Amino acid sequence: MAVESTRNRLNPVGNARLTALVGVLLLGPVAVELATIVLGVHSFMSLHVFVGLALIPAVVLKLASTGWRFARYYTRSDAYVEHGTPQIAMRLLAPLFVAATIVLFASGVAMGFLHGHALEDARRLHGPASVVWLVLFGIHVLVYLRRAVISSRSEVKADGRSVQGRRRRGYVIAIAVLSGLVIGAATVPAQHRWVRLPRDHHRRPAERQYLRASSRRSPAQGGQNDATESPSDIRRCRASLGPI
Repeated sequence: MAVESTRNRLNPVGNARLTALVGVLLLGPVAVELATIVLGVHSFMSLHVFVGLALIPAVVLKLASTGWRFARYYTRSDAYVEHGTPQIAMRLLAPLFVAATIVLFASGVAMGFLHGHALEDARRLHGPASVVWLVLFGIHVLVYLRRAVISSRSEVKADGRSVQGRRRRGYVIAIAVLSGLVIGAATVPAQHRWVRLPRDHHRRPAERQYLRASSRRSPAQGGQNDATESPSDIRRCRASLGPI
């Protein structure tokens, strides 16, 4: 009786269902984010930013539920040990997935507030992190999708004996979804911070260096006496740097 009471209190099955439900809910928004990248992120930046910000509460909830399971398992909680051992390959990928998640979303948010070199650093992190994250997310989908769909369907339909905490899990998921929508909607007025990011930010330092060198040349060498460059100078600069 005491063992059953402890198991119900720790509720590993309920934790697994929460993780599965959040994972299934993430599929749609992540597919939208991937579509904006494939179709041209600069053309769909507003949608990309809105969905990315709206995903944050659900992603945090997913990290929390998964982290709780790992913590309880590795502290040898009987209920979680009996529930089953996580797959070894996924356990090895988990730290990389968590790190990529943090870098991806932190750099994405930061790009709306940083300037100069800090902004360039955030953009350099965001691109590779998105590739790593999408690959790891795809692996997780391949491994867990069938199990997650079955678990989510059982949770929604309350098939068989209801697992303790079903209503609380529903509230938590609803709060995460609504919070995401509020965050996304609240930041719409500030989306220009992301939408107006220059595409060729990594070329600007080289362009400025070229123009400074050009302005220091004498008129006989084709330079100018003042610091103002004509449109033709800028076109020659970009042509020398190659396609953007």
